[in-house]
Amino acid sequence: MPWGDSIPETVTVEQDGRQVPLRGLPLITESPDIGHFAKRAFDMHSELGRRIPVTAKSDADKETWRKEHLPKLYQAGILEAPPSSPEAYDNIKRPDLLPEGLVWSEERAKNVAKILHKYGVPKSAVPELLEAHTEALLGLGEGLKTHYDTTMAALKAEHGDKFDERQEMTKRLTKFIFKTPEEVEFFDRTGMADHPVFNAILMRLAPFAQQDSSFIAEMNRGGGGGGLTGDEVRARVADIMTNKQNPKYAAYWRQDPVVMKEIDDWYKEAYGTGQVTISG
Repeated sequence: MPWGDSIPETVTVEQDGRQVPLRGLPLITESPDIGHFAKRAFDMHSELGRRIPVTAKSDADKETWRKEHLPKLYQAGILEAPPSSPEAYDNIKRPDLLPEGLVWSEERAKNVAKILHKYGVPKSAVPELLEAHTEALLGLGEGLKTHYDTTMAALKAEHGDKFDERQEMTKRLTKFIFKTPEEVEFFDRTGMADHPVFNAILMRLAPFAQQDSSFIAEMNRGGGGGGLTGDEVRARVADIMTNKQNPKYAAYWRQDPVVMKEIDDWYKEAYGTGQVTISG
């Protein structure tokens, strides 16, 4: 009787997702005796140890193993090979559901591709990674929107019917506060233009600035010299913002560049283009 028949059928191992009797495996049936089986099992174990650097003494040994054996695993379909270069991760693209106000950076996307390539991440993993990233951004965007809406509601309650006028004035003030290219770049990069806390400060400052004689003098120092007064400009802009019958009403609220330039020219005509200095 073959020696393997002495192994009870109840002794099983998992193979291809199901339990099979150990005694029916080729490793048992192809061994004429238990001594042959033991030597064959030991040799197989030793070969596996030689092929996989479990006890590699240095990072160089591990890297050598990767270069020699990973291509074989890729070729056999056991592992999915990463793209040949970072540029090949061409499915790293701006998510369609990116929340409004959050900016997608192509430069950062390229850096992510370099990291994925460095660690051998397969291209097929990118959609799932982007989906997880988008979910995180959506959560962040929702929190930012809630904060924005809450703060803007408080500002509208604080300024009442002067809200639109003072909000327009904040746009004028920022053009005089941020003058150099470095300052403008900082202003754009940090998103201060849309930050409700920054706008809240300027909106509270606006009525004092309009009443400060030194402020008006500095504004006029730029050489406006036009026929419009500040009050006339503010009246025109207020009508555009609030009067739906005004032909420029809809264009203003969609930020039409022609209308916005016209308003800007009115302010320049009334106040000039000098840099603002608010006296104490």
